[in-house]
Amino acid sequence: MPNQLNNIQDIRIADVFLEAFVAALMPLRAFSTDFSAEFTERGKTVHVPLIGAAGKSYDFKGSYSQNADSSVDTVPVQLTRHKVQSLHLTDKEYSEASIISLERLAKSKARQLAQDVLQDIWSAITEANYGAAAIAAVAATAFDAAKVLKMREACAGVNMPVTERSLVLDDSYYSALLGDSKISQSYLIQVSQPAFQEARIPRIYGFDIFETTILPENEEKLVGFAAHPRGLAIANRYLMPLRPESYLEAGPVTDPSTGVTLGYRRYYDNDSGKEIAAFECVYGFTRAIKEGILRIVRP
Repeated sequence: MPNQLNNIQDIRIADVFLEAFVAALMPLRAFSTDFSAEFTERGKTVHVPLIGAAGKSYDFKGSYSQNADSSVDTVPVQLTRHKVQSLHLTDKEYSEASIISLERLAKSKARQLAQDVLQDIWSAITEANYGAAAIAAVAATAFDAAKVLKMREACAGVNMPVTERSLVLDDSYYSALLGDSKISQSYLIQVSQPAFQEARIPRIYGFDIFETTILPENEEKLVGFAAHPRGLAIANRYLMPLRPESYLEAGPVTDPSTGVTLGYRRYYDNDSGKEIAAFECVYGFTRAIKEGILRIVRP
């Protein structure tokens, strides 16, 4: 669904906000997701598909549908979360603000909204949901390539599919990996100079690697986790205003590549003399397959 906004400045601000928001949500690639601009109400349920292990191949004996129904499961996710970031400008500020300064403000607000959504989703990664840590508690200074191999062994131990594995790490643990000579010499420099310059670790030992500074400890000393998309299901939809005609501008803003959708509303408050633009994210999440996430904790 294309963005349903008409004002050119609204479209520019919304596009900038969405681009920064989606970029900050990259770690969500580690999970099963169902994002859409489809209209829904808060609290509704979305059935997020989990791609299962396929059945064994079979010798053809007159039927092509012998095991065709063995691959798709769904997990019900309620859209109970609703987070908002707003831009507030007075009449004077609005008349003096350039579009560039508004875009910079929008980017900052978008990154904060994405961080708040991520922290909320990651709050589900607890011992109660996913069991004890996969490896012995490890300090950041001791986290290295050998520990990543240990996590790989742990994933194999619970039959986590080899493909689409991710490793999300607190920044101090990510930095420790950067300092491991096996990583810096064997992966960063040889893969590409920009990866080395920007401290980006590519896939190693079968994992996509994501760095974060906002991983919630959950009072359990959580510092990272290995994940397969079957571990956590997330859904996102558009919440339409009850009276969209009462806004100066209102509509969904959707990223065409991921389906991630935000709601956009702009209105004028006569009492305060402020022009207010709000971006909202309506979403939900739930644990899927317990063995789809393996936790890492600090001592």
